[in-house]
Amino acid sequence: MGEYDFDRLIRYRRVDVLSKALNDENEHQRFKAVDALEAVALASGDADSSARDVLVQAATQSAHEDVRLHAKIALRTLSTLQEGRFQKTNDHRENGLQHPESKKNTTQKPQRENHQPENRLLCELDEDCTTLMVRGSSLSPRHRPGAIKGGKWDKQARVWRFPINRASIESLKNGGVVLHPTVQCLCTSSHNTWAVGTRNKKWIKVLGDTHEIEGSIKQVPGSQWDNSEKAWRIPFKADSIKRLIRIDRLYVSPFILD
Repeated sequence: MGEYDFDRLIRYRRVDVLSKALNDENEHQRFKAVDALEAVALASGDADSSARDVLVQAATQSAHEDVRLHAKIALRTLSTLQEGRFQKTNDHRENGLQHPESKKNTTQKPQRENHQPENRLLCELDEDCTTLMVRGSSLSPRHRPGAIKGGKWDKQARVWRFPINRASIESLKNGGVVLHPTVQCLCTSSHNTWAVGTRNKKWIKVLGDTHEIEGSIKQVPGSQWDNSEKAWRIPFKADSIKRLIRIDRLYVSPFILD
């Protein structure tokens, strides 16, 4: 059926077109359609459930196995994020704090001095998915974000680097560091073993405690253990992603095909 402009479809929330793309003859297009529907569902929230409804239907009724599996991953991510927002709202109420959404109805004057995006710190995966990388204009060797140990200052790139694990991510988040969506989804997943894709689309890295699923990973064609990184490397192919999605106790990042 040809290429879809998924960025445009997400922007205008064209759920009808994305629903048709789930049946595209191109497997890559189908994967992208699921990711796009997840993005629309996240942006719509409770106001419009049409994108989520399509994913629910695809997860059980799609004629394509890859769509069913990927839709289930997307729904799991959406559910986890929704639970996180619900818990945050309850925490605000229990602590007597005003929920951020309710501030829209207040008559307070805007405080422009509090908005300084240039000083915000951002945590993202590096290009090869070997470390968490924290960048920001206010960073320096003496300014160490987060309370977690193991961080190293990269003088050349002028960033802090941390090991990719839940303890690092949660420490940085609690320290006020903004998590890139590719990192946020790892933090909200229920598993501690994650499959992520390198930016050059050459490798899929399986990170975390892989001891219990090692046998399943070895069955994926081309899989190899990288002793220096302490992670599994798998050639970036659609078939590899399908096989990984089937592995229990492994979280496959929904951004793996972005």
